[in-house]
Amino acid sequence: MILRGIGISMILVIVGCLDPQDQADVSSLIRLSQQALELRDYHTSLSLADSALSLNSHSSDAYFLQGRVYFELQQWDKAEIAYLAVIDLDPDYPGVHHNLGNIYYGQRAYQRALSEFLKSIQNHPSAMSWHATGSAYQALNQYDNASSAFGESITLDSLYRPAYSSFADMLEQQGRFSESLKFTERALQLEPNHFADQVRLARLLLQFGNVERTIALLEPLVHKYPYDAESRYILGQALDRQGYSNLARSLLMESDSLRQLDQRAGLLANVAETQPQNFQAQIDYAIFLRRSGKLHLAMTRYLIAQALRPNNVNLQFHLATLETDLDELESAEHRLNRILNADSTHVLAWLALQQVYQKSGQLTDAGNALERAIKIDPNHPALVQFLKHDSFQE
Repeated sequence: MILRGIGISMILVIVGCLDPQDQADVSSLIRLSQQALELRDYHTSLSLADSALSLNSHSSDAYFLQGRVYFELQQWDKAEIAYLAVIDLDPDYPGVHHNLGNIYYGQRAYQRALSEFLKSIQNHPSAMSWHATGSAYQALNQYDNASSAFGESITLDSLYRPAYSSFADMLEQQGRFSESLKFTERALQLEPNHFADQVRLARLLLQFGNVERTIALLEPLVHKYPYDAESRYILGQALDRQGYSNLARSLLMESDSLRQLDQRAGLLANVAETQPQNFQAQIDYAIFLRRSGKLHLAMTRYLIAQALRPNNVNLQFHLATLETDLDELESAEHRLNRILNADSTHVLAWLALQQVYQKSGQLTDAGNALERAIKIDPNHPALVQFLKHDSFQE
């Protein structure tokens, strides 16, 4: 949380004042870059890593951070270059082969990914790298090797949920439903609310004719995840078997509509993912995801856009309101206050800040923020609508 305390602009001032001739502490820049990355401030993290490299062009730590940031920004080519620079400097650097393998896996270059994952295991064996190796083997249709790799992952860490989930997926695809059910249930013991595992469990339960348990599992899920097509489809099938034909038909129709939305999302995703430096493509996809209720995915896209235009006020405002929806209230408050420090007449920012304070129980501050918005422009359409709705609620 150091970055929030001293402010991004102050960090950049510090970076600008550093003089290579003064033997500046590169490790402190790397530490700050790491902190910025953890806060998902990719622009600042990258700037700090670049500054560290300007002071020490042989810093494998700085190149590794560059790679991590570019990976988050989905700029795969730049991430690959950074990781290869790390390997040139230190072939045994922890995590670099694993991360490079993730790039190749995402590009469907599965053989190259497998090679990197195996190097990672050779240098630094871990449950994560064995799991990744299993996924690469599976993508290459080498199922026996995949099973062995998933098993090694579980042996190294019996609490590593992703290995159980991936193993269960592969077994289900192979029609080995009883085994898949066993690994799915183990995965859910480790992480009971993991959505994909819950949906797989529902599919398997229905496969075995356990209709009542399928319905009991899915009914709360379709309310919690109203934009997921598959959970609605499975529940519709289960209810139809129980004789609730009208309700089943409604759910199946909703599922079809949601699948059409998924097709639209696929088109927007393709543009955003193939053009990671296209600001408007990231915004368009983020807006669609947010309207579809996929808030965490929307946040990812907004943050990629922020790295491209860190000072875009409209984007900062939308980030703050999304953080509010996600109950990331401290970050939302911080972001809105930065907007208001630059423009104290921003009515929407005051109104959004009122919502933050309301959700966090700071009722006096919420009232003050609302009063500021009213004082600036009592006829602002958003404010009028808010007051009308608030009055109705009371």
